[in-house]
Amino acid sequence: MQCSLRTPGSRSRLLSKILSVVALVCLLVTGSAQLQAQDNAPEKREPFRLDVVPEEALAVIAFRPAQLLAEPTLKPIRELLLKDMERSPDMAFLGLKPMDVKSVTVIYLFLEPGETGRVPFKTVFLVETIDELKQAQMKQLFSKSELEKTNFQGKTLLTKDSKNGDTLVFLDQNSFLISDKSSGVKTVLDQLQNRDNRVWTKRLTGVSTASVAAGINMQTLRNRLGKVLIQPLTQRIPAWPMIAPIWENTEIATLGVTLQKDLSLKLIFEQKNNSEQLKQSLDGLLLLGTNMIRQFQATRGNLNRPLQPNEESYLTRLENAFTETQVTQNDTRVTFSSVFKQDLLSQMVDLTIPAILQARAAAQRSRSKYNIKLIVLALHNYYERHHHFPPAIVMGPDGKTPHSWRVELLPYLDQQALYDEYRMNEPWNSEHNLKIAETVVPVFSHPSSSKPANTGYFVVVGDGTAFNNKQGVSFKEITDGTSNTIAVVEAKRDVPWTKPEDISYDGKKLPQFGGFFENPPVNGQPATGVYFVGLCDGRVRMLQDNMDEELLKSLLTIADGKPDQ
Repeated sequence: MQCSLRTPGSRSRLLSKILSVVALVCLLVTGSAQLQAQDNAPEKREPFRLDVVPEEALAVIAFRPAQLLAEPTLKPIRELLLKDMERSPDMAFLGLKPMDVKSVTVIYLFLEPGETGRVPFKTVFLVETIDELKQAQMKQLFSKSELEKTNFQGKTLLTKDSKNGDTLVFLDQNSFLISDKSSGVKTVLDQLQNRDNRVWTKRLTGVSTASVAAGINMQTLRNRLGKVLIQPLTQRIPAWPMIAPIWENTEIATLGVTLQKDLSLKLIFEQKNNSEQLKQSLDGLLLLGTNMIRQFQATRGNLNRPLQPNEESYLTRLENAFTETQVTQNDTRVTFSSVFKQDLLSQMVDLTIPAILQARAAAQRSRSKYNIKLIVLALHNYYERHHHFPPAIVMGPDGKTPHSWRVELLPYLDQQALYDEYRMNEPWNSEHNLKIAETVVPVFSHPSSSKPANTGYFVVVGDGTAFNNKQGVSFKEITDGTSNTIAVVEAKRDVPWTKPEDISYDGKKLPQFGGFFENPPVNGQPATGVYFVGLCDGRVRMLQDNMDEELLKSLLTIADGKPDQ
């Protein structure tokens, strides 16, 4: 389910994921839908709905998408994301845009006996919106199949897949719960009936009106997962002796982040004993961070050049922020508080933009490569059944109506239902089939495309290519070897994924491939376009626009008799 914060990997990585939950929040907020900018953040905020959090919860995090995304400091990132969302308007979660969302509260509950999952907890989301919910539309977006309805605590639970599967429940016209387990929703609904139990409301009192508020029951975390989590961390983190008192002595840790021009950060550690030792640990970590900044300034880190003026001023401001940070102790409570001024935040955003662009490009490359891998795997599964690859254009049951090989592969890409909907005796652009063409199939949709329903993946047709045979090519016909023959190529073209159109090659002039990615300039040389191809043996390779033409021609044919290196 899209709303779940599921994380792959071992339990030893769970603590770091929980402690970096603010970063996950930023990804959830900024990557989920189209953004609409405002320049003035609201000054007054109501406390978060923490009455929904059961006492047994491991952790809770609440944040305000509309308020965060309205902050002027985030304008450069917001504009960058706007461009992304314009290319992919279908990314809205259940039809909601972040600027429509007043608050989101995420509750982490341990799995019950008999429940299974990738991680040992389940998540429940409480979403509150500014405008009334379009419930009928949300139900359709939540599941195309019929939902199972059950009544619990006066509410209707809408569940799909299984009795304890993904579940949606509307609380009122402006709020709903959604979870990867129906049992999680039931636990929260039980909590709403128990008005006397407001443990988490009290725990987060000091941060309940922040832009982001979070709390972790460290005692429960230690008891349930302590040994599994800590042993690898003690070996990997050199500063662990300074962190150990915080881990060992804290009972409840809470976080408050308020972004309103400046950014205010408050960490509160509650414990019964050893508060002085905990304060000393925080003081030590603060000093360590300050010294690292000073050392970087003095040695320029690993840079082989002088620091640029903007980098120098940024490090100076960051050092000042660390220097002004306070660690205070009050009986059983130790508080870490800091303020990052607006000019520092703006500079941080400016310096972060290139890293964001680079990370996004890397993610898009990785996704495109994976898409091609899945397509070639589907081609092989098709081959196993039919003993040949599909031709580029496949005729329907009437023997005269063509459809694309991409449609033919749907059953081998877990899209059997969509395949069954497609009418083979109608052209691809008939009224009915055009509705199919508007459906985004992730594996055919290029991650960098401005039109998700278009395809970024094609086969090459023409004499001697792997998809020119009207009956479909068999392996024995690929005498150049499957490892030396291109099956699928990435290309930027305005073609709906259902349209039976691919890339023609006449054996002389090479067609234009790629168009999505390029390698940066090196040593004064211009940037070079790159693109992925899937070979007939299942491998995926990256090729460059300036590669040897004769070699590329050889890769496009199945039996030219030339060695391909």
